[in-house]
Amino acid sequence: MRKLGILGLGHMGMAIAKGAVTYVDPSEIAVYDRHAEKLETAASLGIKTASSPQQLCEEAELIVIAVRPQNFEETIQQLREGKPRAVLSVIAGMPMSRFTDVLGNIPVIRAMPNTPLQEKEGATALCHNEYCSEELFQWAIDLFASMGCAYAITEEQMCTIIAVNGSSPAYFYYLIECMLKDAVNRGIDETVARELLVQTMIGSGTLLKKQPEKPVHQFVDEVCSKGGTTIEAITVMKENDLEAIIQKADEACIRRAEELGKN
Repeated sequence: MRKLGILGLGHMGMAIAKGAVTYVDPSEIAVYDRHAEKLETAASLGIKTASSPQQLCEEAELIVIAVRPQNFEETIQQLREGKPRAVLSVIAGMPMSRFTDVLGNIPVIRAMPNTPLQEKEGATALCHNEYCSEELFQWAIDLFASMGCAYAITEEQMCTIIAVNGSSPAYFYYLIECMLKDAVNRGIDETVARELLVQTMIGSGTLLKKQPEKPVHQFVDEVCSKGGTTIEAITVMKENDLEAIIQKADEACIRRAEELGKN
């Protein structure tokens, strides 16, 4: 079992920590964050805490870097002092070469997970550089797969994949928020509407997962009875070109990821 270190306990770092304890013994995980309360939360899970990024490098074989892109330069210099053996970055848009330029020719894995992994329902895409062994990369895939599903892709696809699984939970949450507001405005109790919407999303996702060979449009058609109510709603969405809106949103998301990697 490889000792895992997590640098940064924001939403994603904490989600990884909470998900990892079901695959890795908590005593084999060490974390560091500048905020004491976050370290206390991790310690309550049985996870070791480090006093600095440098100590974290001493404690762990693989360092997960889960800081904001804006904190990259400060973080990479701290890691340089600690001389990590291998790193796994979840920083959006950050190419693996930015790490080896500073840290030398060490194994680097780049991952794009999402926050549902803390409930073992996450989705993660990963790639690795030429210095990473297949054994280490497979261990990383297995780690994230234990929190949902994980797939290997090329680094050229890493910015594009953000719109598929990295940012998309927010898309779904925003859709639910809009539908919830509309339901409340129409006089439906907010608690009741939220429960119904959330369960509908869970159930719909379950059906999609259980029948992967079935085209998604067939699921849409099955709900849209000819002359019924749902087809009227879908027609309005198509007339207002919801597909084009999604494409524009994805383009903005991907463009920002590419910008972050260049800064």
